[in-house]
Amino acid sequence: MTLELNKVTGQIDEMGRVLAARTERQRRVLPAARALLQQFARDQERLRGVAESEVGQRLRCASPGPEPLDGSWPTPAVPDRVTLMAADGSQIYPDRHGLAFYYAINVGSIVLRHGSGQAPEIATQPQLCYTEDRVYTGGVPVSGDLVSAERDLAEMRMLVDLTLAEPADGPQCLSLADGPLLIWLQRTAVPEEQRARILADYLSYLDKLRAAAGSLAGFVSRPRSAEVVALLYLAHLKPEEREVVKSVAETDYRGLTDRALWGDLDPGQRSPLFLRGTAANRDFRARGHAVHFFYLNTGSDLARVEVPEWVALSRERLELVHAAIYDQCCLNNGYPYVLTRADEQAVILGEERQALERMIVRAMVNHGLPMPELSRKAQQKHVARWRRTR
Repeated sequence: MTLELNKVTGQIDEMGRVLAARTERQRRVLPAARALLQQFARDQERLRGVAESEVGQRLRCASPGPEPLDGSWPTPAVPDRVTLMAADGSQIYPDRHGLAFYYAINVGSIVLRHGSGQAPEIATQPQLCYTEDRVYTGGVPVSGDLVSAERDLAEMRMLVDLTLAEPADGPQCLSLADGPLLIWLQRTAVPEEQRARILADYLSYLDKLRAAAGSLAGFVSRPRSAEVVALLYLAHLKPEEREVVKSVAETDYRGLTDRALWGDLDPGQRSPLFLRGTAANRDFRARGHAVHFFYLNTGSDLARVEVPEWVALSRERLELVHAAIYDQCCLNNGYPYVLTRADEQAVILGEERQALERMIVRAMVNHGLPMPELSRKAQQKHVARWRRTR
C-alpha cells in the first residue's frame, strides 16, 4: 500500500472537525438568509438593479424573474403523451504517452414516448478524432478542456437530431441534458478560434430546438452554486458597502448555497425562476437563449433545473419541464430515468478502450507503420503497477 493511511489519520480527524464547523456556521446563517428572501420577495426591480450592477456581475448574482421569491409551485400534471429524449456523453482524453495520439467521444441517447406503450429507443454515436486539425490547435496538442467542450457540443447535436426526427404534429418533445446548459469554455485552455466555433455551433443548435417548438432543460444534481445567496447578501447592504465586497466567501455567508435556501420545499415543488448571472450567459442572452433556473425537490434531494429563455417565458413549456422531470425522478430514486439510461449507453468501459486500441494498432500495422509503443514513461509505470498487483 503506497497510500499509508496511518500518516493521514490526523488530517482526516481535522477534516471532520472543519466540515462540522462549516456545517454549523451555515446552519446559523441560514435563517438570516431566508429572512432576506422574505424581505425582498416582491422587490424584484431592486434586486435586478443589484444583479446588473458592476459588483453584482462580478459576484455572478442571479436576477429574479416576475415570481415572488418566497413562492413555491406544485407539480403540474404530466401530459398523457409526451416524447422525452436525453443525451449524455463520455470521452477518452488524448494521451501523448499512449500508442497513438487521438481522442474519442461517445454519446448515448434515449427516446421515451411517454403514454405510447412503446419500448424506449436507445442508441450510441461514437466518434474517433485523430486528424491534425482535431488533435492539434495552432500546433499545440488538444487539451482536455477542449475535448470536454466538444463532448458537450456532440450531446446537444444529438438532442437536435432526435427532436427534428419526430413528427411535427406529434406529442410535445422535451430534451434533457445532464448538467448546466451554459457551455464551459475556459479561455486559458481553449484557443479563441475554437471557442468561437464551438459557441457558434452550440447556439445554432439551440436556435434549431427553439424553431422546432421543443423544450429543453439541463438537470444539475447536488448543485453548489450560490448566485441567489450572493444577490441577497449584496441587496441587504448599503450601496457604498456593496462596492468593497470582493466575494461572498469573505463573509459569514461563505459556503452557503442556493440549495439550502429552498431545503423546505415539499416533494415535487419548485422554487421561483431566476436568470443566471455568469458572464457566459451574455452570449446566450444576445441570441434569445438566456439561461434561467429553478430548484426542484425531486423527492429525495434538491436539484437545479436550467432552461433557456424560450422555455422560461412559456407557461406550457415550463410546466412540461417541471412535471416531466419530477415524474422521471420518482421512477429513479431522485434522478431522471432517461438520463441514467443515456449515461449507460455513453460510458466507455476499460475493456472497451483496450479493444479499441488493439484495433487501432492493427490498422496502423496493416498500413505499413511499425508496431506502436507506449512512451518509456508509460511502459515503466505499467511495469511498476504490475509488480504491485503481483
